[in-house]
Amino acid sequence: MRVFVATATVAVGLVTGCTTRTPEEKYTPSEGTARQALETALGQWRDGQPQPARFPHGKVNVEVLDQNWASGQKLQSYEIVNEETGAGPRIFTVKLKTSKGEQTVKYYVVGIDPLWIYSEADYKKQSGA
Repeated sequence: MRVFVATATVAVGLVTGCTTRTPEEKYTPSEGTARQALETALGQWRDGQPQPARFPHGKVNVEVLDQNWASGQKLQSYEIVNEETGAGPRIFTVKLKTSKGEQTVKYYVVGIDPLWIYSEADYKKQSGA
């Protein structure tokens, strides 16, 4: 009987994936989802949307917090340069050409629904870092 219980316990663990996810991983979107949401948000800014606003992305909602955009800067172009790897939020380095010149900004993408996109300055302000 003990052998049966032990075997059943192992089998259930294998079927359910038996992987332990950290709290950060539970709220980290896939790389593809994060990149597409960021591209959509930056595209809206480039196309003249005056303020960041909630928008749907597939089955989830996306919220954007970017003080440069919110303050009225115009985005002329952007290029997503790379993504940093590691635990925690997805972090993308983006080259922006705005009405105030060229700059390189990191964007943090975190959450599942809503999915949040923060400029680095706004992420640090919100997280207290």
